[in-house]
Amino acid sequence: MSINRNSAIPIYRQLYLILRSQIEANEYRADDILPTEEQLAEQYAVSRVTIRKALQILVDDGLIVRQAGKGTFVYPQKIEENLYSLQGFAEMMASDYPTQVMEILNFEVIQAGADLATSLTVPADDKILRIKRRHKVEQRPVAYAIIYLPFEVGKLFTPDDVETTPIYTLLARKAGITIGQATQRIAAIAANHEIAEVLGIAVGSPVLTIKRVTYSTEQKPIEYIQLYYPGNQHELVMELYRDGSQNTVYTRNHADY
Repeated sequence: MSINRNSAIPIYRQLYLILRSQIEANEYRADDILPTEEQLAEQYAVSRVTIRKALQILVDDGLIVRQAGKGTFVYPQKIEENLYSLQGFAEMMASDYPTQVMEILNFEVIQAGADLATSLTVPADDKILRIKRRHKVEQRPVAYAIIYLPFEVGKLFTPDDVETTPIYTLLARKAGITIGQATQRIAAIAANHEIAEVLGIAVGSPVLTIKRVTYSTEQKPIEYIQLYYPGNQHELVMELYRDGSQNTVYTRNHADY
């Protein structure tokens, strides 16, 4: 593709579309470095101001990242998670991204405390299992999960179990638990030092977080999880219907949470 100087489309927009099509066609792959501003200006016979405007749109689209002193890199493909049904993050990743690697960063028994006791409906002095797990695709951190399980359930699992197998699968296989439903909250936050270090991002970077309590078919809380995703690498997808027969909304009072 080339620049059409007789087109009504601004030149910077044409250049943006050219570069975007090259990225989408995998002419530039994840983590590839793009030509420099000088090289692009020479190749397309345009000014560097035009180059910068085109590149900025690609940045805004989440397709590239510009690093001072290093260059402009193609951003890895976003992880897409659908909200059509209840599934664990590890389950989704195992299905859609089979090359994922799960790393156990922490596996220990702790005291519940007030907040976790409320989420899992256990006494505050009860023991619970806390698991900190990093998910990576092609050596790239894509999620940080902090998982809390009642001790009566967590004692059945080993570090090897949770490093190789989704929690929902372990709940069914080793604890004989059938999952019924979950309540989750989604929010945007700024990464603290712990989250930034695990995900390999800067402190203060935008992070998408999901906090979910999963219940058995007996309405008993059996897992509380906090998930953290780099804000520009993850998308949540759901379908919405105006026809009430296809979409059911359950309303709850704040006290129910």
